[in-house]
Amino acid sequence: MTAEIFFKELQRLLDSKPRSPSKTLNSIDCKFTNFVYYSNGLFNCFDCNNSANGTYMYDTHYCANCMDMDFSHESELCYESVDAFKCFNCTYIDDCGNMTDSDFSSWCNGCHDVFGCFKLQNKSFCIFNRQFTEEEYYQKVKYLKTLPPEKILTEVEKIALQHPITQTNGHDNENSNYGNYVYYSKNCYLCFDSARNEDCAYLYDSSDNKGSFDISQSGGNEISNEVLDSGQIFNSSYVVYSKNCQDSKYVFDSVDVKNSMGCVLLSHKQYCFLNRQLSKEEYEKITAPLLMELKNKYYGWADLTF
Repeated sequence: MTAEIFFKELQRLLDSKPRSPSKTLNSIDCKFTNFVYYSNGLFNCFDCNNSANGTYMYDTHYCANCMDMDFSHESELCYESVDAFKCFNCTYIDDCGNMTDSDFSSWCNGCHDVFGCFKLQNKSFCIFNRQFTEEEYYQKVKYLKTLPPEKILTEVEKIALQHPITQTNGHDNENSNYGNYVYYSKNCYLCFDSARNEDCAYLYDSSDNKGSFDISQSGGNEISNEVLDSGQIFNSSYVVYSKNCQDSKYVFDSVDVKNSMGCVLLSHKQYCFLNRQLSKEEYEKITAPLLMELKNKYYGWADLTF
């Protein structure tokens, strides 16, 4: 089989299969959501995984009891925050990490009990970047919380104008200088909105990957490339909306598929080609020359639409 025929048959297979109006996997009591995985009790949330009891969240992972959150990770009891990483009981924070009991702060890390602060590190009981005693702090914050949020944010913006802002944001990385919003990663290149990756490049909104490239909105993958909205993919490429796949290529909407190629909506299968079950010998005989042609001619995704 030639590459042209393979892609033509694969497109026919994609067009013949039903498509779910929303993507939800292993989630309970999630309403008005899409692309939600391993979550519980979410409402109006999108692109979230391993989260619980959240409302109006987007691109947020491993978070619990949060509301109005964007691009946040491993946070709890947070509200109206963006790019919060490992934060607890915080409101109106932006680009902050390892924060506790703090409000209206930006670009801060390792702080607790700070209010309206900008670019502080390992501080506590500060208001608008000024140090107070614990007693003074709680007294003043009690009054400040009665003010409109817009007024407080205006004061924070004034403080921000007095500080330089770095080109990129992130921390606790090793040899991962190129990218933005990268955390706890090692040897990563041009990754964005990602955490806990190692030896990876060209990742977006992905975490816990190793030795993988060109991955978007996926996690827990290893030695894989060209993966979209999938998890636990090993030694595979061109995988979309799938989980627990191994040694496979061009797999769509499938679960627990191994040693397969050009498959759509399959579960617990191996040695399948274009959704047809083959023996190991038949599978290797068909795919070996096809894989060589795909590699030599750099077909990539070809003209597939899905």
